[in-house]
Amino acid sequence: MKSLARGLSPANISRSRQCAALLLGVACACLLQGCGLPRSGPMVSEINASDASGEIVLVPATADIVRAGRAARHATLPVAFTHAPAFDSERLAPGDGIDVTVWERDGLAVFPAGQNGASDLGEMIVDRAGDIYFPYAGRIRAEGLTVAQMRDAIMRRLSRLMTASDVVVRPTTRRGQTVTVQGDLQKPGVYPLGRDMSRLSDLLSLAAPSQVNPEQLAISVRRQGTEATIRLADVYRHSANDIPLRAGDSIVAHNVVEQVVVLGAAGVQGRVKVPKRDYTLLDALGDSRGLNDALANPRGVYLLRQAETSERERRDARPVVYQFDFTRPEQIALAGQFVVHDGDAVLVSDAPFTQVQKLLSTFSASLGTARSVSALAD
Repeated sequence: MKSLARGLSPANISRSRQCAALLLGVACACLLQGCGLPRSGPMVSEINASDASGEIVLVPATADIVRAGRAARHATLPVAFTHAPAFDSERLAPGDGIDVTVWERDGLAVFPAGQNGASDLGEMIVDRAGDIYFPYAGRIRAEGLTVAQMRDAIMRRLSRLMTASDVVVRPTTRRGQTVTVQGDLQKPGVYPLGRDMSRLSDLLSLAAPSQVNPEQLAISVRRQGTEATIRLADVYRHSANDIPLRAGDSIVAHNVVEQVVVLGAAGVQGRVKVPKRDYTLLDALGDSRGLNDALANPRGVYLLRQAETSERERRDARPVVYQFDFTRPEQIALAGQFVVHDGDAVLVSDAPFTQVQKLLSTFSASLGTARSVSALAD
């Protein structure tokens, strides 16, 4: 080092001392003004200033606010769905099939008979108008009739052609009334309504939705322009949600993907997936490894939420910022009840002394550099 110092000219030594003085000056300026230091978010004083200037709405957390914002733990479908008349699988509808066999005696032998004396006319389909076409007898109304009533209707019509006859009517597997189910399912598709397919649970048991997290699987029911959504867990939890299916219903199952962002002096910063509906602020902080003991200001734990307004007012809407003071146990308890929403942001403010630490660290580094330069100069 001494040999290196001997090689320095008086001009170089002077320039080195000037550099050292400049570094010390920058460090002192930073110490006095707190400028230029990296931070993960605003300080408590800055958030208070934003509230005072009207840029945000700062709301200290209270029990009443937490209670009012608590999401419903369970949900039910609207009355229009839960009180709809049940599908009557016993009555014929357009698209249904029936198999008709006729026994004729002392008649005109209108229908060719087989070896057993019966005439199997095969499957007949109820058309869109709700009728079946019966050979030689014309159209017979079928929609809304039971199989027994359909037999009586055919017997009455055949009495014009035969002196004595008997008729057997059996429903076939063809069903014209269907529902559609699609989305995050193992077996999406079109399912016919019937005796074993009349309620929502019947359909879901065949379509096989994922059972990994029923709380985060949404079931949407669309019926005649009306739509309602619940979670799969609600179907299991409330029998009223096991609604009767109606022809033309469309059921869509989709995974609910919700996230909150954790920023500032938390253990881990980033996006946190919401795994349940009553996911709280305390849950989000727990999944982020809590507050950083070396950096966090426990008095400044915030949840930022965009105000829920109409599209017209959204531009002018101010963000709502809820403040929690984690130095008070009751506030931590409230955080365990405050339900977060998709898109919320959690901010843990830095403690004031962290800036001082950064300044001192910068000052120490600058001082060390200056001493090295001074040693070289000497």
